[in-house]
Amino acid sequence: VGKTTTARIIALCLNCSLGPIFEPCGSCENCLAIKNSSHPDVIEIDAASHTSIDDIKVILGDICYSPISSKFKVYIIDEVHMLSSSAFNALLKTLEEPPSSVKFILATTEIKKIPITIIARCQRFDLHNIPVAKIVERLNDVAQKESYSIEKGALELIARHSGNSMRNALFLMNQAVLYSKDGAISTKNVTDILGLVDKDIIFDLLGAILEGDLQKALSVFDKAVKTANPLSIFEGLLQTIQLVCRFLITKEIDNAVTEHEKNRIKDLSIKRSLIFFSRLWKMLLKGIQDIKTSTCNDVAAEMMLISLCYLSDLPSPEQVIKKVLSQNVEQGNRQGRPVTPSPSVIQVADYSDPKKYVESKQQPHSVIPVRDTGIHVENKQQNYDFDKILQLLRRSNQIYLYKQLCNNLQLIDCKPGYLKLKAVSKLDSNFCNDLKNYLNQVTQQE
Repeated sequence: VGKTTTARIIALCLNCSLGPIFEPCGSCENCLAIKNSSHPDVIEIDAASHTSIDDIKVILGDICYSPISSKFKVYIIDEVHMLSSSAFNALLKTLEEPPSSVKFILATTEIKKIPITIIARCQRFDLHNIPVAKIVERLNDVAQKESYSIEKGALELIARHSGNSMRNALFLMNQAVLYSKDGAISTKNVTDILGLVDKDIIFDLLGAILEGDLQKALSVFDKAVKTANPLSIFEGLLQTIQLVCRFLITKEIDNAVTEHEKNRIKDLSIKRSLIFFSRLWKMLLKGIQDIKTSTCNDVAAEMMLISLCYLSDLPSPEQVIKKVLSQNVEQGNRQGRPVTPSPSVIQVADYSDPKKYVESKQQPHSVIPVRDTGIHVENKQQNYDFDKILQLLRRSNQIYLYKQLCNNLQLIDCKPGYLKLKAVSKLDSNFCNDLKNYLNQVTQQE
């Protein structure tokens, strides 16, 4: 953001008649010429169209001459990452030992594409994106100076869709002025120019998805596609879900969001959990990719919307665990077996090291008390019930515990209230505590 403008300001500081100086006067002959891009000693080069070594040789041939009317000859090379490898190599020696009257300013948006040998010979400055609030403030100042009548919501829309670039924001505002009547810019004007969907429609659509109301969701979607592209609709859903998730975590909403939108976000946040919104966001992201590759965007978007609505009917991992555990209890009752308590002790002995094995005979095993997990284990069904424990770990996304049990441990003994495992390889020191915490968590949910 602002690479070339910053480079010109540096050139002003270097070649001002009062300089080098931190704040150029802006009124001397050199400053005026640099502002008008007509100064003979400030040369701007577009590397995107001058990529060859021959173009660099022209520069290298000119630097031996002294500046014409200022103290320094400044070369501003924009999009420098577009230069060829041979052109970069030709610059190396000059960048390492440039003439005292020559300054190179290299600007790029792809720092990773620049050879490390070039980066090592330069002083680097990273320009960050401009916050939305700052862009809104600047646009408001410009609107007041130009006597434009513009709504706050319109300013926020322009700022959010400017890519954090002030230049893009000013360009969009100029378009809005041309599109509006009598210089009055409304939020609807900006929405139409950007091809966006009205925010209330996005909120209504997301609300229908959260409720699983497919008929309402399709009705709102049909209304939205009359004025916007399906991709714009789903991108609007993505942005709204991000705001809801951020509110659920921080209890704060960006100041750039209007009060009406804040209230809608708060209403949506109480309908579902953070985990649900996270799953919904991932499905939307995948759906956008499918729509882009589809030959019929409208059909793909509608089918994606149907999938999103049915997501509300899918059980959460916690619900799956509870269902499996309750099925185990019911199965035990149907077979006429008494419902025995789950293992309340987990014993792990390390048999992979003979020395540790001898010590384990002399000393009591590591014992971890846990609560009733609802998993019923009997000696004659050791492997069967142990497999169910593994299934629970996998379904609840406990990959770490699952892999430890599969790869590093072997079942030795399993009876009511007791589980003994053999360590066949090096065991993570935190495993026992992690397994204990997981089982406690499951029983608390149960």
